[in-house]
Formats: sequence, C-alpha cells, structure tokens
Amino acid sequence: MRKWSRAAVLILGLSLCTQASETARVVELPKLTLTDFPPEVRTQVQRAYESASEHPRDAESSGRLGMLFDLYHRPDEASVCYRRAHQLDPMSFKWLYYLGSQTAKQGKHTEAVGTLRAALRLKPDYLPARLKLGESLFAVGELDESGETYSAIIRQWPDAAEAYYGLGRISIARGNLTEARDSFRKACDLFPSYGAAHYALAQVDRKLGKSEESDQQLNLHAKTKTLVPPVEDPLRDALRALDMAAESRLERGVALEQAGRLEDAIAETEKALQLDPKLVLAHVNLIILYGRTGNLEKAEEHYQAAVLLNPNQFPDAHYDYGVVLMKEGKLDEAERAFRRALEINPSFADAYNNLGYLLERQGKPAEAIAEYKKAVEHKPSFRQAHFNLGRVLISQQQYEEGIQQLQQTLSPVDDATPAYLYALGAAYGRAGERQKALHYLQEAREQASARGQAQLRIDIEKDLQTLGQKGGSH
Repeated sequence: MRKWSRAAVLILGLSLCTQASETARVVELPKLTLTDFPPEVRTQVQRAYESASEHPRDAESSGRLGMLFDLYHRPDEASVCYRRAHQLDPMSFKWLYYLGSQTAKQGKHTEAVGTLRAALRLKPDYLPARLKLGESLFAVGELDESGETYSAIIRQWPDAAEAYYGLGRISIARGNLTEARDSFRKACDLFPSYGAAHYALAQVDRKLGKSEESDQQLNLHAKTKTLVPPVEDPLRDALRALDMAAESRLERGVALEQAGRLEDAIAETEKALQLDPKLVLAHVNLIILYGRTGNLEKAEEHYQAAVLLNPNQFPDAHYDYGVVLMKEGKLDEAERAFRRALEINPSFADAYNNLGYLLERQGKPAEAIAEYKKAVEHKPSFRQAHFNLGRVLISQQQYEEGIQQLQQTLSPVDDATPAYLYALGAAYGRAGERQKALHYLQEAREQASARGQAQLRIDIEKDLQTLGQKGGSH
C-alpha cells in the first residue's frame, strides 16, 4: 500500500479545501438574450445554456457554453464562462487557453499574459499558446521577454514563421532595421504567402532605401493580405467545429479559397448554404469556385439559384458566371452575362474590361476601345485594362494614345513588369521611335533576366536583333 508523507497529505488537503472554496463561489452564468444570435444557431445556444444551468458543477457544460459565446461574437459572456469552467476544473489547460486567447483578441493583453502563463504551466509545449504569449508580451512592451519567448519557440520549432515575424517586430521597436529585415525575410522564406510579413518587409525595405524590393514585397502583400502560416491548433479546431453560423462558414470558405484550397472552400461554402439556404452570397461564391474547378454544371446551378433569390442585387453573380462561360469558350453567353452585370452596376470596371476583350475577339476594335476606356475611367489603377486599351490603340495605329496607356502599366514593379516593358518597347518600335524602343526593350530584357523569365528574354532578344538590323540598314 502506498504511503503518504504527513506534508503531502497536508498539501493535498489544503488543495482540496481551496478548490472546494473556489467551487462554492464560482461566477454566475451570464444572462442569455437569444435575439443576439443568428436564427440558425439559437437552438444550439439555448440547449448549451440549459445544460450549463442544469449542471452547475460541470466544467465542460460551462466551457462549451463559453465556446459558443466565443464563436458567435459575445466576448464578455465567453470570458465569464471560461473563468467559470476554470474554477470548476483548475487543472484543465483548455479553459485557460481559450480565456487567454479571448482576452488577447479583445486587446486586454496584460490580462492575457497572466492567463496564458498559467495555461502554459499546465501544458508548456502548446505552440499556439506560446505564440499568443509572445504577441501579448510585445503588446504590453515587454520586449525582452517577448523576444525570449519567440527565440525559445524557434529553438523547438525551427520552421515557426510567426516567431520570426515576432522577432522582426521587436527589432523594429528597437530601431534595428537590418535585424528586422533578416527576421521578416526568414518568415517569408518559411511561408511565402505570409501577407503581414511581406508588408512589414516592404516597410523596412522602403526605410532602407530599397525601393524596388519594397515594391515587390507590396505586390506580394496585395496577393496574400489575409494569409498567415498554418499552426496546428486542435483546441481552435474543436471550437470551430461547433460553429453553426452560415456567415462564419462563408468567411472560412473565402479564406480557404485565398489559400488555394478550392475543394475545402467549396465544402465550407456549401455548408453555409445548408445552414441558410437564402444566403445569396454563398451561391455567388460557388459560381466562381466551381468554375475554377471546371464544374460548369454546378456553377450554372448556383448562378440560377442566386438570380432566382435576388436578380438585381448581386452584379458579381452575373460577372462571375460570365468569367466561367468565357473560360468554357461560350463567348456570346458570357457577353450577355457581363452586360447584365453592368446594368446592375454601371461602375463595374472588370466587367467593362472583359466585355472589351470579347468585342475585340469579334473584330470590333472601336467598340472594344470604348469598353476599355470605361474600365480605366471607373478604375484608374486597372493595369490590365490600361494594357488592353493600349494594345488595341496601337493596333489601330493610334500610337500616341496607345503608348500613354501602356506607360500606365509600369507600376508597380513586379513579375509582370518585364512583359509590360516589352509591349511598350514594341509600341515605340511600331511608332518609328527607334531609340525609345531600344531603351524599353533593353530594360525589359534586363528585368526578364533578373526574374528568371527565360522564354520572354529570348523573345525580347529577337526583337532587339531585328531593331538593330533595321537601324543598321539606314
């Protein structure tokens, strides 16, 4: 039989007494107002509330109610329930983790630091909690401890891009731009779609006088704004698994699409429709998702459903369906779809641009020019529309205006810039301005070489040789 020391028995007794005392005065459940929740989740929330009320000493019941409050954007009520669950089960890591995450999300970082530290004493190797602790320590100005937290994470998880990003932010706060640049670049190397790291790196490059590199990073940020490195977090997954709100599913579908996970995006968006069959935006999103996966039948099904529910509110439904039809070669139907989108939204620049392309394909350059002009009028920064307009104008020998449009394509500097420089150089060549043509073609060749665009470089070389021969024959 196991023997207990007198001291151990005393400690155990004190612990039990403390827990009993805490349990006796657990915080009360928050009041529930069902009208604060979307209709499709009210039954779920009501049942959880009833369970927590009927089992006042059950941590799981109180905690699960907190998870629902958390999911459905009732942070204060969620925090109360998490505290209650922790009081009822002080040795459970998850209630402290959820509470720390919730308070950090509310910007209550001093409170979050204490809660996350307590959580990590129970489960020191839970990476998401350590990352959140590092972030909250940074937010309250504890730079040394935040840096130590991130450095310890990297020693244990060398591929933790978020930890390098955190170190970069600390270096910025200390005025060390070179060190910050190294950290942000490492974060981008580990996760090339890390939007926040690309933006931070762009700002550092700008301050260091590296304008071209800064522009490149800003362009990458524009494509990856909301993307963050995936971190395995079973507790977060358990929280999301309870989510029965259609809007939440829809938002996750958008995030998954941005991450390139099209099949998962479709599944989440279809789930949103199951929860709310009248959610028109879900149908709109599924048009393009199914179109991108080549399922024209399903794309058309959701187009018809969106139009049936609300034919005049969502021009994107007609536009997205037009894009799908265009990819399938059904150009007449695509044109009708784009025109319908423009009837609803006369400022829809993308629809003007695509309509211009279809008219160009039909051999109607004057009409195409008119549509392209409307596109850049409504969206002056529309690079592709400037290119299309410039290209057609050049083909109609309207060189001066065409070149002006092509010049609008040279910013920002990114992987597309060599091709735009090439087009501008070729336009100057057709206009008979040989020196300007050589200048832009040579610049295009240099940028294509720097970006590893071998085939484009070969094409530019051929044009430069032709231009050189023409110059030598005069």
